[in-house]
Amino acid sequence: MKLFNTKKEVEIEVSSEPNQDQVEEVVDQKSNSILVDPTAEDLQLQLVEEQRKSAEYLESCQRLRADFLNLKRRTENERASLSTEARERLLVRILPIVDDFERALQSLPEGLKSEPWINGINLIEKKLKNLLDQEGVSELPAKEAEFDPRFHEAVQHDEDTSGKQDYVAEVYQKGYRMGDKVIRPAMVKVARR
Repeated sequence: MKLFNTKKEVEIEVSSEPNQDQVEEVVDQKSNSILVDPTAEDLQLQLVEEQRKSAEYLESCQRLRADFLNLKRRTENERASLSTEARERLLVRILPIVDDFERALQSLPEGLKSEPWINGINLIEKKLKNLLDQEGVSELPAKEAEFDPRFHEAVQHDEDTSGKQDYVAEVYQKGYRMGDKVIRPAMVKVARR
């Protein structure tokens, strides 16, 4: 930007300004863009329109926020559910190993029960049961309990003369629950009158 103009530069600047005819043509071409002082009524209409737009944007923003919060909550619930299901599947796969250890220890001859390596097997079984306890897995009541199809799977029926009705006479495979959910029903023989 120059602070001082020479006479020649001023003449060029003046001559480069458009004449009145050129200005009228531009005004005719862009008649919509001519600024007119708005009246109070026009300003009020503009204000109402802008408030309407603002309310729409606010409502849209609130909907998006609610959708986001719902998505976040649903995602957290799904993640927790998937974690619980994965834990449950793993624990169900460990249960046959616990059963095998119990059967192996129950079928040991008396002469072997005092061997040191048997103590190691006992320790492994106890660790597995402690793991199940820590994960909230517990045995279902079965032996001589009343038969309940929610907890027991009847694989055999037997007639009973003792007078009891539908009770578990024998357990073939222990049942387990994790919290309130049965993860493996007990396989039992049911005695009936």
